Amino acid sequence: MKIILLVCLSSVYLLSAGFWTLTGVTKANIYIVNEIPFLDPKVVVQTKEKMRATLLKNGIKTDQQDSPTLMMTFKEIEGEDNHYVYVELALGEDAQTLRDNKATVFVISYLVSEFLELDSEELDSGISESVDFVLSEFSEQYEDDKD
Repeated sequence: MKIILLVCLSSVYLLSAGFWTLTGVTKANIYIVNEIPFLDPKVVVQTKEKMRATLLKNGIKTDQQDSPTLMMTFKEIEGEDNHYVYVELALGEDAQTLRDNKATVFVISYLVSEFLELDSEELDSGISESVDFVLSEFSEQYEDDKD
């Protein structure tokens, strides 16, 4: 019985622990990739403002040289009647490997995404809501990793 309880508790702990870590992130640059031709340019501008506000709210400096890059990507898979949109937020940075040559490589140290099915009328608002969602996930992870 004790073994079963231990296995259950271990499983719950492992499932709650994220694969990604934001520990030690103090600065980041912002980058946006928009591959959706019908997306209102205002959404991209607003996204950049939201990203900056999220970073600053969390005490992360922006526009710093030699910083990790927080990137938001909007991609679309064409459909007949709907837009199938992939919204992704990733933090990329240089890291040193544990290999013998201690190579410095570019890694994705954080990633969260959402896949949406939207019609043309809700494309801009749906993507804006998704941006809010992935940024809130980022903030939650950042807060969890501070503890």
